[in-house]
Amino acid sequence: MSDDRMWREWSQSAKQSVREKYPFHLEKFEQEVLTKIQREKRRRRWQVTSWAAGVAVAATFFFQIAQPFGGSLWGLTGAEQGQEVFEWITPDEGFMHALKNGYPILPEVKLEKDGFVYQIRDAMVDHRRITFTLLISGEKMEEIARIPDESKRSDMLYGSLRVDLGELTEIGHAPKDFQLIDGVHYLIITPNYRIDEKKMREFMNQTKPVLPVQIVDMRKKEADGVVAELLLPLPRSVTVAEKVIQPDAGVDAVLETDSLLTSLKVNQIVASPTVMEAELEATLQDGFELHRLENVKLVDGSGKEYPAMDDRINKNLERVRGGDATRVQGSDKYTMQFFPSLFFGDVPEKLELRFDEVSAFKQIEEHLVLDRNAKYPQSIPFGKKKKLNIEKVYYDKGKLFIVIPNKRPEDINLRVDGQYYKDFIIAENLETVSLTYKVPKQDTYQLEMSGLEFERFLIKGVIPITK
Repeated sequence: MSDDRMWREWSQSAKQSVREKYPFHLEKFEQEVLTKIQREKRRRRWQVTSWAAGVAVAATFFFQIAQPFGGSLWGLTGAEQGQEVFEWITPDEGFMHALKNGYPILPEVKLEKDGFVYQIRDAMVDHRRITFTLLISGEKMEEIARIPDESKRSDMLYGSLRVDLGELTEIGHAPKDFQLIDGVHYLIITPNYRIDEKKMREFMNQTKPVLPVQIVDMRKKEADGVVAELLLPLPRSVTVAEKVIQPDAGVDAVLETDSLLTSLKVNQIVASPTVMEAELEATLQDGFELHRLENVKLVDGSGKEYPAMDDRINKNLERVRGGDATRVQGSDKYTMQFFPSLFFGDVPEKLELRFDEVSAFKQIEEHLVLDRNAKYPQSIPFGKKKKLNIEKVYYDKGKLFIVIPNKRPEDINLRVDGQYYKDFIIAENLETVSLTYKVPKQDTYQLEMSGLEFERFLIKGVIPITK
């Protein structure tokens, strides 16, 4: 068994143990009930689950759902309606909340081509997010399963395929797993993407809107890379559904401070079925841009929280650029996502945006003369906090070498006489990195340093939105 497979199975086992030991939160409990049903359905190849499991889900729905919307309200009726539960995935809170309120899972799409069988299950989409399960099986998959070389087999299964959505830009992840179920091998891919809502609207202008799901073999040339394409029908009423929440009249939805962040304003919140997107407008000093708001969430008057989609590492908001990015008195617009969505039901009273720390950044550049014959090592200040430490500079075989410590060498980008480095060589002792530049031999060079400068500061951020 490969290390990746072992860790995946260990992770699933750990999650299972935690959920069984702490089933107190109803939504978590409901997800676990559905997950158990999914496993049972996989063993039975999508047959009807047991009466007892059905009662468990019905009981959970009784406590948490009141008069959900039917699939017919979303343009799906009769045989066109999809699954009632997610069968192969445990969805995040945004998709689960939409399902509980009657938002539909789309019908299965299936394609047989070149010895493979492709199936799309668990598909839920609005004009900002999509999730689905792609199952790949068939004779060719059985041939791959019989390959004795595990590294070669893993490369074909995990390293060579990706899932695209045609011209639609997607941000997110698509985990893969390989399973033997009832004697049939399946490659299971479960994308969870944020998507370009403007491009999605273009899809919706088609007479019969469909979303192309493309399986791409990255080993082939770009023109031949798409090995299969499944067309996922998009009911118009599903993907155009949204609700705009504006700050109430008389509510000052602006935070003003004397810090680096001069002001932050909530312009609006657009609630789609699976996610909410807030549009913020920020003014910062000294050319800085927002990078992160820490512990950010929407909170209503009853104390219910709607956390941001956040991995706690990367930026959790996006600066709006292009046609919608009109600057107003030096401010910039940003968007960030929250769930569960307020698309269903009334907008709560005393809704607020809360956060407790701000991270901001700006691009900085500095220029200096690099003397090849100077004494090294040297430490050169860069910005307010960083330093460029140069261990050695020398010229050999038509190339200039700049040797720096192997400590986050990517933090400062270096160009010599306008050229980026040609090679990036790590020393055998791993302590230094050599950057090589193909430039003429001379005594001095123009060295350009560029990078990002970050600032973080605590702040009690509370911005009211509704009364």
